[in-house]
Amino acid sequence: MEEIHPFYSDLMNILYDRDHYKIALGQMNTARHLIDGIAREYVRLMKYDDSLYRYPSTRTLILCGFPNVGKSSFINNVIRADVEVQPYAFTINRLYVGHLDYHFLRWQVIDTPGILDQPLEDRNTIEMQAVTALAHLKSSVLFMMDVSEQCDRTIEEQLHLFESIRPLFANKPVLIGLNKVDIRHRGELPAEKAALLYQLEKEGIPIVETFTLTQEGVMSFRDRACDELLAQRVEAKIQAKKITNIEDSVLNIWILTMRRPKRK
Repeated sequence: MEEIHPFYSDLMNILYDRDHYKIALGQMNTARHLIDGIAREYVRLMKYDDSLYRYPSTRTLILCGFPNVGKSSFINNVIRADVEVQPYAFTINRLYVGHLDYHFLRWQVIDTPGILDQPLEDRNTIEMQAVTALAHLKSSVLFMMDVSEQCDRTIEEQLHLFESIRPLFANKPVLIGLNKVDIRHRGELPAEKAALLYQLEKEGIPIVETFTLTQEGVMSFRDRACDELLAQRVEAKIQAKKITNIEDSVLNIWILTMRRPKRK
Protein backbone atom coordinates (compact mmCIF):
# COMPACT_ATOMS: atom_id res chain seq x y z
CA MET A 1 0.00 0.00 0.00
CA GLU A 2 2.90 2.35 0.76
CA GLU A 3 4.44 1.78 -2.65
CA ILE A 4 1.46 2.78 -4.81
CA HIS A 5 0.54 6.31 -5.92
CA PRO A 6 -0.97 8.48 -3.13
CA PHE A 7 -4.14 8.89 -5.20
CA TYR A 8 -4.78 5.15 -5.25
CA SER A 9 -3.75 4.82 -1.60
CA ASP A 10 -6.22 7.46 -0.44
CA LEU A 11 -8.94 6.14 -2.75
CA MET A 12 -8.45 2.63 -1.34
CA ASN A 13 -8.74 4.02 2.19
CA ILE A 14 -11.98 5.82 1.30
CA LEU A 15 -13.60 2.87 -0.45
CA TYR A 16 -12.40 -0.13 1.58
CA ASP A 17 -10.50 1.10 4.69
CA ARG A 18 -6.75 0.74 4.35
CA ASP A 19 -6.23 -1.38 7.49
CA HIS A 20 -8.92 -3.89 6.59
CA TYR A 21 -7.48 -4.14 3.09
CA LYS A 22 -4.01 -4.88 4.49
CA ILE A 23 -5.45 -7.63 6.68
CA ALA A 24 -7.27 -9.12 3.69
CA LEU A 25 -4.09 -9.02 1.60
CA GLY A 26 -2.19 -10.79 4.39
CA GLN A 27 -4.83 -13.52 4.58
CA MET A 28 -4.76 -13.95 0.80
CA ASN A 29 -0.97 -14.23 0.89
CA THR A 30 -1.22 -16.91 3.58
CA ALA A 31 -3.81 -18.79 1.52
CA ARG A 32 -1.57 -18.56 -1.54
CA HIS A 33 1.32 -20.18 0.32
CA LEU A 34 -0.96 -22.93 1.64
CA ILE A 35 -2.30 -23.64 -1.85
CA ASP A 36 1.22 -23.73 -3.27
CA GLY A 37 2.22 -26.24 -0.59
CA ILE A 38 -0.79 -28.45 -1.28
CA ALA A 39 -0.12 -28.27 -5.02
CA ARG A 40 3.49 -29.36 -4.55
CA GLU A 41 2.42 -32.26 -2.33
CA TYR A 42 -0.17 -33.50 -4.82
CA VAL A 43 2.25 -33.21 -7.72
CA ARG A 44 4.66 -35.38 -5.75
CA LEU A 45 1.93 -37.92 -4.95
CA MET A 46 0.83 -38.04 -8.59
CA LYS A 47 4.39 -38.91 -9.52
CA TYR A 48 4.18 -41.96 -7.27
CA ASP A 49 0.49 -42.78 -7.69
CA ASP A 50 1.17 -46.34 -8.89
CA SER A 51 4.05 -47.05 -6.53
CA LEU A 52 4.50 -48.02 -2.91
CA TYR A 53 5.55 -44.50 -1.93
CA ARG A 54 2.67 -43.86 0.44
CA TYR A 55 1.88 -47.32 1.77
CA PRO A 56 5.02 -49.40 2.34
CA SER A 57 3.63 -50.89 5.58
CA THR A 58 -0.10 -51.23 4.94
CA ARG A 59 -1.96 -54.56 4.67
CA THR A 60 -0.65 -56.07 1.46
CA LEU A 61 -1.16 -59.08 -0.80
CA ILE A 62 1.64 -59.86 -3.25
CA LEU A 63 1.12 -62.05 -6.31
CA CYS A 64 4.14 -63.84 -7.71
CA GLY A 65 5.03 -66.78 -9.94
CA PHE A 66 6.12 -67.62 -13.46
CA PRO A 67 4.86 -65.47 -16.35
CA ASN A 68 1.45 -66.43 -17.78
CA VAL A 69 0.18 -68.35 -14.76
CA GLY A 70 -2.82 -66.02 -14.22
CA LYS A 71 -1.59 -63.35 -11.80
CA SER A 72 -3.02 -60.42 -13.75
CA SER A 73 -6.33 -62.22 -14.31
CA PHE A 74 -6.54 -62.81 -10.57
CA ILE A 75 -5.95 -59.16 -9.69
CA ASN A 76 -8.52 -58.10 -12.32
CA ASN A 77 -11.08 -60.17 -10.42
CA VAL A 78 -10.30 -59.10 -6.88
CA ILE A 79 -9.99 -55.34 -7.47
CA ARG A 80 -12.10 -54.96 -10.63
CA ALA A 81 -9.11 -53.58 -12.50
CA ASP A 82 -8.18 -53.83 -16.16
CA VAL A 83 -4.61 -55.10 -16.06
CA GLU A 84 -3.42 -56.18 -19.49
CA VAL A 85 -3.49 -59.95 -20.03
CA GLN A 86 -1.52 -61.42 -22.94
CA PRO A 87 -0.25 -64.92 -23.81
CA TYR A 88 3.39 -63.84 -23.82
CA ALA A 89 5.85 -63.35 -20.97
CA PHE A 90 6.37 -60.08 -19.08
CA THR A 91 3.04 -58.51 -20.01
CA ILE A 92 3.48 -56.65 -16.71
CA ASN A 93 6.91 -55.03 -16.62
CA ARG A 94 6.51 -53.09 -13.37
CA LEU A 95 4.74 -53.39 -10.04
CA TYR A 96 1.00 -52.82 -10.43
CA VAL A 97 -0.74 -51.68 -7.23
CA GLY A 98 -4.49 -51.91 -6.74
CA HIS A 99 -6.73 -51.58 -3.69
CA LEU A 100 -9.63 -53.50 -2.18
CA ASP A 101 -11.70 -53.46 1.01
CA TYR A 102 -11.92 -56.52 3.25
CA HIS A 103 -13.51 -56.53 6.72
CA PHE A 104 -13.84 -52.74 6.50
CA LEU A 105 -10.07 -52.40 6.05
CA ARG A 106 -8.21 -51.02 3.06
CA TRP A 107 -5.77 -53.45 1.43
CA GLN A 108 -3.33 -53.06 -1.42
CA VAL A 109 -2.76 -55.86 -3.93
CA ILE A 110 0.51 -55.91 -5.83
CA ASP A 111 0.80 -57.71 -9.15
CA THR A 112 4.49 -58.40 -9.72
CA PRO A 113 6.18 -59.17 -13.04
CA GLY A 114 6.77 -62.84 -13.74
CA ILE A 115 9.89 -64.37 -12.22
CA LEU A 116 12.09 -66.86 -14.06
CA ASP A 117 13.89 -69.67 -12.27
CA GLN A 118 17.47 -68.48 -12.47
CA PRO A 119 20.21 -67.18 -10.16
CA LEU A 120 19.65 -63.79 -8.57
CA GLU A 121 22.53 -62.18 -10.45
CA ASP A 122 21.00 -63.25 -13.79
CA ARG A 123 17.60 -61.71 -13.15
CA ASN A 124 16.73 -58.59 -15.11
CA THR A 125 15.37 -55.28 -13.86
CA ILE A 126 11.77 -56.38 -14.38
CA GLU A 127 12.20 -59.51 -12.25
CA MET A 128 14.11 -57.64 -9.55
CA GLN A 129 11.07 -55.45 -8.90
CA ALA A 130 9.18 -58.56 -7.79
CA VAL A 131 12.12 -59.82 -5.73
CA THR A 132 12.42 -56.45 -3.97
CA ALA A 133 8.71 -56.36 -3.11
CA LEU A 134 8.85 -59.90 -1.72
CA ALA A 135 11.96 -59.15 0.31
CA HIS A 136 10.90 -55.91 1.96
CA LEU A 137 7.10 -55.73 2.29
CA LYS A 138 5.21 -57.27 5.20
CA SER A 139 2.52 -59.08 3.28
CA SER A 140 0.69 -62.26 2.44
CA VAL A 141 2.38 -63.96 -0.49
CA LEU A 142 0.14 -65.58 -3.10
CA PHE A 143 2.25 -67.85 -5.28
CA MET A 144 0.30 -68.59 -8.44
CA MET A 145 0.77 -71.84 -10.35
CA ASP A 146 -0.62 -73.03 -13.66
CA VAL A 147 -1.81 -76.54 -12.89
CA SER A 148 -2.55 -77.12 -16.59
CA GLU A 149 1.12 -76.40 -17.44
CA GLN A 150 0.00 -74.24 -20.40
CA CYS A 151 2.46 -71.58 -19.27
CA ASP A 152 5.19 -73.81 -20.76
CA ARG A 153 6.39 -74.70 -17.27
CA THR A 154 5.82 -78.05 -15.59
CA ILE A 155 4.56 -78.44 -12.05
CA GLU A 156 8.08 -79.46 -11.04
CA GLU A 157 9.60 -76.32 -12.58
CA GLN A 158 7.04 -74.08 -10.90
CA LEU A 159 7.66 -75.68 -7.52
CA HIS A 160 11.42 -75.37 -8.04
CA LEU A 161 10.92 -71.62 -8.53
CA PHE A 162 8.85 -71.56 -5.34
CA GLU A 163 11.67 -73.21 -3.40
CA SER A 164 14.31 -70.92 -4.91
CA ILE A 165 12.54 -67.74 -3.75
CA ARG A 166 11.15 -69.25 -0.55
CA PRO A 167 13.76 -67.50 1.64
CA LEU A 168 12.06 -64.22 0.64
CA PHE A 169 8.84 -65.48 2.27
CA ALA A 170 10.38 -65.71 5.76
CA ASN A 171 7.92 -64.67 8.48
CA LYS A 172 5.18 -64.05 5.91
CA PRO A 173 1.93 -65.98 5.36
CA VAL A 174 2.30 -67.97 2.12
CA LEU A 175 -0.46 -69.53 0.04
CA ILE A 176 -0.33 -71.36 -3.28
CA GLY A 177 -3.03 -70.89 -5.90
CA LEU A 178 -3.50 -73.69 -8.43
CA ASN A 179 -4.94 -71.79 -11.37
CA LYS A 180 -6.69 -73.02 -14.54
CA VAL A 181 -8.40 -75.93 -12.79
CA ASP A 182 -11.01 -75.93 -15.56
CA ILE A 183 -8.39 -77.54 -17.79
CA ARG A 184 -6.96 -79.94 -15.24
CA HIS A 185 -8.02 -80.42 -11.64
CA ARG A 186 -5.56 -81.27 -8.95
CA GLY A 187 -7.08 -84.72 -8.68
CA GLU A 188 -6.11 -85.41 -12.29
CA LEU A 189 -2.40 -84.85 -11.68
CA PRO A 190 0.01 -87.79 -11.93
CA ALA A 191 0.92 -89.30 -8.59
CA GLU A 192 4.44 -87.86 -8.51
CA LYS A 193 3.20 -84.30 -9.16
CA ALA A 194 0.38 -84.62 -6.62
CA ALA A 195 2.88 -85.88 -4.04
CA LEU A 196 4.94 -82.69 -4.40
CA LEU A 197 1.90 -80.56 -3.62
CA TYR A 198 0.89 -82.80 -0.74
CA GLN A 199 4.35 -82.39 0.77
CA LEU A 200 3.91 -78.61 0.81
CA GLU A 201 0.56 -78.97 2.56
CA LYS A 202 2.23 -81.14 5.19
CA GLU A 203 4.60 -78.23 5.77
CA GLY A 204 1.61 -76.01 6.54
CA ILE A 205 1.30 -74.16 3.21
CA PRO A 206 -2.36 -73.83 2.13
CA ILE A 207 -3.14 -74.73 -1.49
CA VAL A 208 -6.30 -73.36 -3.12
CA GLU A 209 -7.68 -74.27 -6.56
CA THR A 210 -8.78 -71.29 -8.66
CA PHE A 211 -10.10 -70.50 -12.11
CA THR A 212 -9.92 -66.79 -12.83
CA LEU A 213 -12.20 -66.82 -15.88
CA THR A 214 -15.22 -67.88 -13.80
CA GLN A 215 -13.86 -66.58 -10.47
CA GLU A 216 -14.00 -70.11 -9.08
CA GLY A 217 -12.07 -70.14 -5.80
CA VAL A 218 -10.75 -66.62 -6.40
CA MET A 219 -12.54 -64.87 -3.54
CA SER A 220 -11.91 -67.69 -1.07
CA PHE A 221 -8.22 -67.53 -2.00
CA ARG A 222 -8.21 -63.77 -1.43
CA ASP A 223 -10.13 -64.03 1.85
CA ARG A 224 -7.85 -66.72 3.22
CA ALA A 225 -4.75 -64.69 2.37
CA CYS A 226 -6.21 -61.64 4.12
CA ASP A 227 -7.21 -63.66 7.19
CA GLU A 228 -3.74 -65.20 7.45
CA LEU A 229 -2.08 -61.78 7.46
CA LEU A 230 -4.58 -60.30 9.93
CA ALA A 231 -4.04 -63.22 12.31
CA GLN A 232 -0.27 -62.80 12.10
CA ARG A 233 -0.49 -59.06 12.79
CA VAL A 234 -2.80 -59.58 15.76
CA GLU A 235 -0.42 -62.18 17.20
CA ALA A 236 2.54 -59.83 16.69
CA LYS A 237 0.73 -57.05 18.56
CA ILE A 238 -0.14 -59.41 21.42
CA GLN A 239 3.47 -60.52 21.71
CA ALA A 240 4.69 -56.92 21.59
CA LYS A 241 2.24 -55.98 24.35
CA LYS A 242 3.43 -58.90 26.50
CA ILE A 243 7.04 -57.80 26.09
CA THR A 244 6.09 -54.23 26.98
CA ASN A 245 4.24 -55.40 30.09
CA ILE A 246 7.23 -57.49 31.17
CA GLU A 247 9.58 -54.55 30.67
CA ASP A 248 7.25 -52.29 32.65
CA SER A 249 7.08 -54.83 35.49
CA VAL A 250 10.86 -55.13 35.64
CA LEU A 251 11.19 -51.34 35.61
CA ASN A 252 8.65 -50.98 38.44
CA ILE A 253 10.48 -53.57 40.55
CA TRP A 254 13.76 -51.78 39.95
CA ILE A 255 12.25 -48.41 40.94
CA LEU A 256 10.72 -49.86 44.12
CA THR A 257 14.04 -51.46 45.00
CA MET A 258 15.89 -48.19 44.52
CA ARG A 259 13.34 -46.30 46.63
CA ARG A 260 13.34 -48.78 49.51
CA PRO A 261 14.93 -47.09 52.54
CA LYS A 262 18.08 -48.62 53.90
CA ARG A 263 17.86 -50.16 57.36
CA LYS A 264 20.04 -48.55 59.98
